[in-house]
Amino acid sequence: MTPTWLAPFDPEFRDAIQAVLDAPGPAPLACFDADGTLWSEDLGEAFFRWLIAGDLLPQHDCGRDIYADYEARVEVSRAEGYSWAVQAMAGIPVQDVVRWSRQLAHAWPNYRPKMQALAQGLAAAGFDIWIVSATNRWTVTEGGRRMGFMPDRVIGMSVVVEDGRLTDRPELPLIANAGKVEAIGKVIGRRPDLAFGDSKGDLEMLLDARQAMVVGRHDKPASLLPVAREHGWPIHLF
Repeated sequence: MTPTWLAPFDPEFRDAIQAVLDAPGPAPLACFDADGTLWSEDLGEAFFRWLIAGDLLPQHDCGRDIYADYEARVEVSRAEGYSWAVQAMAGIPVQDVVRWSRQLAHAWPNYRPKMQALAQGLAAAGFDIWIVSATNRWTVTEGGRRMGFMPDRVIGMSVVVEDGRLTDRPELPLIANAGKVEAIGKVIGRRPDLAFGDSKGDLEMLLDARQAMVVGRHDKPASLLPVAREHGWPIHLF
């Protein structure tokens, strides 16, 4: 019988997850991208824009268009661009980042209840569920809490913290593209049985998983959809 938390999904998507649920073996692993997957829109970018608007980046002149700098860097390299957004927070006390992230996560209107039920259903079925995200780890951890993920089951983009403040020295690997696969191997130590993603920044993680699952939006076709169709990966559009 199909669990109630799988029922809202498209048949192909639902059946692929059910097949992994039914397969024998040790406790399986499910890795979720966050932005665009567990919730619509980008929580990390929203947090970065909020810091800029509040002139809260100690090492930067927020009067100039810092966000345009970020977007230009992402165009060149997703991993380097996403990392730069975290490095730009250098000098901020980590306790402030956590507190502000918790406030934003509480006010964030873009969570997907179906994905929350899916993640929690997988956990109840014995899956080890993780978030693997290019968003800074403090903000994505707070968003993940509201979706039922434990804080010690979140891998996010990070920098070295010294004397309670963020520095501009990135922690490696950078959590995007191949860095997601490297981080999963380094932190978790095994390949995902299920991997959920929405963008080309998730591609290597999806390719590495036993079963790749792609999430998208009807009103915002993702560049990953043609790749998903080429590989025969199940797709669910919100």
